[in-house]
Amino acid sequence: MTAQPLCFSVDSEKLVKLGAHYLHSGEGSAALKAGHLSSDERLFLSILRTPLLNENLFLKNKKIIEIGQKFEDAYFVVHGEVQIQRGNKIHMLGAGSVLGLAEGMAGLASRYTAVALTSVQVKIISFHKVNQIVKVLPAELRLIMATIIKRNLTTI
Repeated sequence: MTAQPLCFSVDSEKLVKLGAHYLHSGEGSAALKAGHLSSDERLFLSILRTPLLNENLFLKNKKIIEIGQKFEDAYFVVHGEVQIQRGNKIHMLGAGSVLGLAEGMAGLASRYTAVALTSVQVKIISFHKVNQIVKVLPAELRLIMATIIKRNLTTI
């Protein structure tokens, strides 16, 4: 098994320094208009700011999820690195990555084991809250979401 470089990561140190309210500041608005932030960076800052998600810290070498285990929550990585192992394939994920959202939304067990390579700060996406929101969406939108989730699961 050979470890890979980070498959996905945003520069969390840079974004955290900008601050949770950066997108709503004059400087942030100008940066948005000028195209200085990627969609991943904008999403990171938006999630960083939301009071709807609780935070948690996984210490180095702590198992986050094990293959076959059901996701009770999804995890948005704020800081740190996570190792994902599926069979003999290993991938590394960093800040801005999301673990378990598609699987949890589809009610599927994890197809990989995730371990904190460093101390990992996450925002917790509770499926209980997500399910409450999804229930009030129009049926057509729920079908679109289900299709997107299924497509994402085939690429994992």
